[in-house]
Amino acid sequence: MATVKALLYIHQPLQSGEYPIYLRVTKDRKSRYVSLGFSCKKELWDEANNLPKKRHPLYKEITIAIEKAKLEANREILNLHNDDQDFSTEELKNNLLADKRKSKLTLFEYSDNYVQQLKANDKIGSANIYHSTKKSIMDFRNGRDMEFSDVTHSFLKKFEEYHLKRGMKPNAFFVYFRHFKTLLNHAKKEGFVKNEYNPFKDIDFKKYRRIKTKKRALKIEEMDKIKALVLSPTSKLFHAHNYFLFSYYCWGINFVDIAHLRWTDIQNDRLKYIRKKTGDEFDILLNPWVVQMLTYYREHYFIREDAFIFPILSDFHQTPVQIDNRIDKVLKQVNHDLKEIAKLVGIDEHLTTYSARHTFATTLYRKEVPTARIKEMMGHESERVTEIYLQSFDTETLSNIANSVL
Repeated sequence: MATVKALLYIHQPLQSGEYPIYLRVTKDRKSRYVSLGFSCKKELWDEANNLPKKRHPLYKEITIAIEKAKLEANREILNLHNDDQDFSTEELKNNLLADKRKSKLTLFEYSDNYVQQLKANDKIGSANIYHSTKKSIMDFRNGRDMEFSDVTHSFLKKFEEYHLKRGMKPNAFFVYFRHFKTLLNHAKKEGFVKNEYNPFKDIDFKKYRRIKTKKRALKIEEMDKIKALVLSPTSKLFHAHNYFLFSYYCWGINFVDIAHLRWTDIQNDRLKYIRKKTGDEFDILLNPWVVQMLTYYREHYFIREDAFIFPILSDFHQTPVQIDNRIDKVLKQVNHDLKEIAKLVGIDEHLTTYSARHTFATTLYRKEVPTARIKEMMGHESERVTEIYLQSFDTETLSNIANSVL
């Protein structure tokens, strides 16, 4: 006889510190697991009753989901026995997933659930993008929900035409379009739509990939102006200037990673940290200017060794949402200040924190550092990504290179 039990799967911890909740079906000493789409911290799980404790904020929702899943599993087992079918745990699992597919979850409901899963795993940035993607679909649909079957090739073309005609930049729309496709692929993997479902089959993405973003890398003389600028600590531009140069000197480190740096990441004039986006580890020998700058922050902002280096995050920011909102707020202010700095030194470029990252990569390329090495220093997944960064090479530089060779 097959048995059904809900459990906290402690062998698979999530980034949030919680563990996924599974339904385990066992027969002939073989078990299979079906995800219930919820997670729970170990201290909030009642092992005796295999339920979340009553003080869990989602106690009712999770308890109802568990009881419903157990009821459906036992009903399926009973049906198989009544039909005199000998079945394996794998077959039972597939049948339960098939029932899950038949639940007719709408596109917006599935999107909301997926966003919540990302937030539970502390992937707030990704969650925000998928939320914005859903909003772009809602705008097109005037807020009306839809089934997965409503997403056809014709729908996608009209969705594209709607936003581009209303002035949305192609690069911005491509972000939504790409994430919309990824969302549907996730739904396919989880069994909410059939394997042959592919409304994006004849959609051409190449035209978006050919679009070159506006040049963000500074020329050498422009970067020299930024380096030479001296600002008083009382200037409202002081921190923005420091963050920009810190990124440039520290291999194009992202602003998100700068915000998360702690004093424990500095060891013997080396910066050792793990990039949030990719999980890559970096070990960087600090430039003398950076060492001097950190001396200032240690003298004026140091609290304790495990505290944040820069006055971006503090102990007040505890939850992923608080952290993400704070970083977003400071980043907007920093980019605004960088515009002022650009005007101050006479640079016409649209200066942002990302300009430092692009300038770092382009400067290396100008010094004939191989693309493969730049890829490693930037933490890119492939050389193709690095090449996109280097597309901003200005025509004047290219002409000089050609003239020096010919």
